[in-house]
Amino acid sequence: MIGEATRSEFAQDKSDDPVVKAEIDNFEREALAWRAGGGLGDDFRPFRLQHGTYGQRQANVQMMRIKVPHGTMTPDQLHAVADCADSYTVRKLGHVTTRQAIQLHFVKLEDSPKVMRRLAEVGLTTREACGHTVRNITADPLSGIADDCVFDVTPYAEAAMRYFLRNSVNQKLPRKFKITYSASPEDRGLIPMHDIGLMALDRDGEPGFRVSVGGGLGAAPRVADVLVDFIPVHEQLRTIEAVIRVWDRLGERRNKNKARIKFLIARLGIDEFRRLYEVELATLPPAGHPQYREPDFTLIEEAPAEASYASSHGRAAPRPGFDAWRRTNAIKQRQAPYHTVYVLLPIGDVSAEQMHALAEIARKYAGGHIRTAATQNLVLRWVHEDDLPAIHGELADIGLAEADALTISDVVTCPGADTCSIGVTSSKGLGTELRSRILAGNGRYRDPLVNDIKIRVSGCPNSCGQHHVADIGFYGMAIRSGERQLPAFQLLLGGSAQGEGRLATITMKIPARRAPDAFEKLLDAYVRERNDGERFGAWSGRVGTAHVQELLAEYKAVPAFNEDPMAYVDWGQTKLFTLDDMGEGECAV
Repeated sequence: MIGEATRSEFAQDKSDDPVVKAEIDNFEREALAWRAGGGLGDDFRPFRLQHGTYGQRQANVQMMRIKVPHGTMTPDQLHAVADCADSYTVRKLGHVTTRQAIQLHFVKLEDSPKVMRRLAEVGLTTREACGHTVRNITADPLSGIADDCVFDVTPYAEAAMRYFLRNSVNQKLPRKFKITYSASPEDRGLIPMHDIGLMALDRDGEPGFRVSVGGGLGAAPRVADVLVDFIPVHEQLRTIEAVIRVWDRLGERRNKNKARIKFLIARLGIDEFRRLYEVELATLPPAGHPQYREPDFTLIEEAPAEASYASSHGRAAPRPGFDAWRRTNAIKQRQAPYHTVYVLLPIGDVSAEQMHALAEIARKYAGGHIRTAATQNLVLRWVHEDDLPAIHGELADIGLAEADALTISDVVTCPGADTCSIGVTSSKGLGTELRSRILAGNGRYRDPLVNDIKIRVSGCPNSCGQHHVADIGFYGMAIRSGERQLPAFQLLLGGSAQGEGRLATITMKIPARRAPDAFEKLLDAYVRERNDGERFGAWSGRVGTAHVQELLAEYKAVPAFNEDPMAYVDWGQTKLFTLDDMGEGECAV
């Protein structure tokens, strides 16, 4: 049980909390002082980042990243995010990230405290969503409801989020630190690519975690190593803290490109790091010490009090497309007759109007249970089977009833050069074009093995779109033809973020405008050449890089400008490609 000292803080109004109020007031003072040419000066940038406010490619506007711990949201929280998108952004959009946060773009600096205050009213924060801190803590969106779930990790992820938020131990780390939780061997938390990942286990009736450390993507990807085969659940916060303390003391601080914990573990080796961790762990208070938070078991979900909306209002008639949508987007929970509904957000974007509608749909049909997913979708849990036709109909009314969630058409992308200062190419532009071709394929992609292929696109090598762990990944780059530059993508094949993890193989550079044609030819070859039941990753590994390069050689050629001027225009753009508007990245500030 949760005692008075550790009562639930989830989704509680923090607008009058003296710490939160003072923090936002101070941010507002410093932001206005900096605007006037004073204040913190050069130190304002790391201060701004610590408060989740990130410089954008466009001048005088910011990206604000809203932490959604373990992906869990209430309808009131989604309404608040929608209010902020509607009132303080130009495009009135939210973008669900690959780490279950929500980003708002084109926010004026002077409006950022207003965003923070509105979020505080529903218990959300941007604090430590950027900067060299513990970032948003992610978790399996199906925790507690999937058939393969060992136990619900949500209460433990919540305890970690509350413990490390504003904790002095992680305010000035060598770089960012990413934590994830998985509730089953299916590993929907994507442990291999995280700084630390906790996998739910049951050892002779005792719940615990296997702990892995040192994973990460970016320009130097690395798969995590197992640090401890099993810890009891009550040891989780001490374990994470000991890992952070070792890295904080020994991690690289001069060269930020080598500062992530993966570089320290690669240099020391996992055995030596484990020894240092065990020494550090012995110096910390016992797990029962008052400084460590208890898990927040109020987050264990139960079936809604009313069995179904249909039971009192009548069952809705299915709309066109319902059967196809149900096959891919409605997943049976282990608690029959309830389902989890995936709301596919194309390229991760959702409008303010759609967010408001989704909040009420969740309240009506899902008991208010909303999760963000690393696939950039929203997940509505506890939907009664009898309500599936009605929820599909209401999703159709707001343009969010697209079928095929978690399939080849559910392309993952980062924001890329559309808004990111260091984005080279338009990842969203390429992702949108790939989706258009897949959706127009007239059944070409209905082959079950093709349909299961995962596509991920990043606008630069930093892998915010997670291209290293995709079946088919792309990351943006620039290539030259004479005096001109043109947009291009590096093609990577055969990655996976689950199980033991597998990094995709760098295969070849392709001009951006030719990437979709190369993609289609690649899939045709896979269907033609695969063995019975052979998945894409296994096929690409078997045939090898040289074979794929030969297969796609025609798409590697760089056309002259006078022959194909559109090759020098990025996807989704109307002007010639240039890097002149790139800025300095803030990831390592």
